[in-house]
Amino acid sequence: MKLALKEVTENNFFEIIDLKSDKEQEKIFQIYERWVGSNAFFLAVCQTFSFTPKAIYDDNTLIGFTSYGFRKETNRFELISMMIGHAFQGKGYGVPVLKAIIDDMVNMYNCKEIYLSVIYNNERAIKTYEKLGFVPTGEVESAHHPEPIYCLKLS
Repeated sequence: MKLALKEVTENNFFEIIDLKSDKEQEKIFQIYERWVGSNAFFLAVCQTFSFTPKAIYDDNTLIGFTSYGFRKETNRFELISMMIGHAFQGKGYGVPVLKAIIDDMVNMYNCKEIYLSVIYNNERAIKTYEKLGFVPTGEVESAHHPEPIYCLKLS
């Protein structure tokens, strides 16, 4: 595994937009997929609210997309999206990708805490987040679905 978080450019933009988290999503375009907003949605959020979008690669293969940054409304550093394309799910990418994102956020922002929200019944994502130390805060974000908020405290 040779993971790298890379800039979104003219060269990978459409490939990122086409990457879906669920095979059924290949047939349709929606703003929200089953477990995550579409990459197109999060690219727009990044542009509008000054978050950082990154393409996730294993060597030269695009496997996912993430976005994160400082959210002014909450005064927090937040991981607002992490998606792995459906063809790459179940192959052991979750934890290493999340570690790479955390490292990138710490290097970029020198943050001491990282927050995220997750759809309440996305058990696979919740297990991955908890495995790396994210804990529920008791808060719930009222997004497209109710989304419990998790926090990772860094030393």
